[in-house]
Amino acid sequence: MDYDFQRKNMVDCQLKPNKVVDEKIIEAFLNVPREIFVNKNKISQSYIDDTLNLNKNRYLINPMIIAKMIQALNIKENHTILTLGSGIGYTSIILSHLCNTVIGIESIKSFYDFSSDILAQLDVNNVVIIKEKIENGYPDQQPYDSIIIEGGVNKVPLEILNQLSENGSLVAIEIDKNNIGKAVLYNNHKSGLIKNYLFDAYIPLFDGFKNKVLFEL
Repeated sequence: MDYDFQRKNMVDCQLKPNKVVDEKIIEAFLNVPREIFVNKNKISQSYIDDTLNLNKNRYLINPMIIAKMIQALNIKENHTILTLGSGIGYTSIILSHLCNTVIGIESIKSFYDFSSDILAQLDVNNVVIIKEKIENGYPDQQPYDSIIIEGGVNKVPLEILNQLSENGSLVAIEIDKNNIGKAVLYNNHKSGLIKNYLFDAYIPLFDGFKNKVLFEL
């Protein structure tokens, strides 16, 4: 199977038609081999326009959705980014092409082990994966220029929003009581947090975010 062709087709047919126009993001998606993150029994689905179940209610997010989420953050080369629920490491490695440092938080040991091995395999040296509960964020290294939550939440916990730097941004998919999802962007301005709706999207809820202190705008 020609994965290079499939990767280019993913960019040309999924990302660009959906207004992913940042050349650095496009280049990152062209250079990261998505197929090595997918179980062998699903490898033929690596580049489909869909979210793939990994196991344990965790997912490899639809390429178009994660690309648009990343683009919304307006990432700079000197940024430090936190990704929560980093899973098997695909998004973290995409981000490694765009910024200075990526800190991925993953609670499932098999995903932590897999992503650590992939980082070594691809010789990525600006990503650190840490095995911790994802619902707490990672206050030890705050503040962060950007935060991505790689799973659905009802609302973003205030504890995590407080880990943003001034002018930092957080992107997540919030799921309402009717199980409808929307990608949202929080910007942490000096005057306070501003929340903007980005686009309709759905990822199943992270169990760990239930019963957290939430922030409502």
